[in-house]
Amino acid sequence: MKKLIIVCEKNSRRYADFLAQLVSLSDDIEGEIVGVKDGAVAAQVWSETDYTHQAVQISSEQYILFIGNSKLIKEKRYHMINKFSKYGMNYGWLGKQAVLYVDDIVDVEHYDEFIEFAKENQSDIKKLIDVKSAIMDTSDLAIDSKEKGIKQLINPLKEIQATFVNAPIRALNAINRLTNSKEIEEQEYTCLTLTFYMNGLSQFLGLSEE
Repeated sequence: MKKLIIVCEKNSRRYADFLAQLVSLSDDIEGEIVGVKDGAVAAQVWSETDYTHQAVQISSEQYILFIGNSKLIKEKRYHMINKFSKYGMNYGWLGKQAVLYVDDIVDVEHYDEFIEFAKENQSDIKKLIDVKSAIMDTSDLAIDSKEKGIKQLINPLKEIQATFVNAPIRALNAINRLTNSKEIEEQEYTCLTLTFYMNGLSQFLGLSEE
């Protein structure tokens, strides 16, 4: 089993937790691996403070993913090889260390394109939702604690799906961009985290061919 430490700045904690939850999800379908193979990865989330205190004790063989845009994370990503870069969303790695970050807020001119990109990737979310549809249709009284955890994860996934599907086209034309930059960045990080889980994490951990 691969062990992954996810280090995040305070503002990126929700995405680190989201990725850790995705890793723990039993989502493979009849031999088809979704994201990473079920049970192949164990993830834990650390704050930057946790990492700073433990850094000298961490083995060079330990897989570490940094999420965010802090000074520490910018330094860590300096020599890393970018594997994905689109609409301000980026991830890459070098050796056993990887980084996931947003360095640009999508502007008005490209917002529609970003939403369309996110919608095109909604099949990934739909796959995660559909594979557990039986659990979602079952009463909480009839399922075990693990399935309840899955149910709790799928509910926010449905909300993520709706966020992009219902995003109004050209909505930013009528709204002050500064008011919406935080919300747009959240959409970017959400999309990026899922994209990394589905397409990048397995490669980074050496569980699949590049």
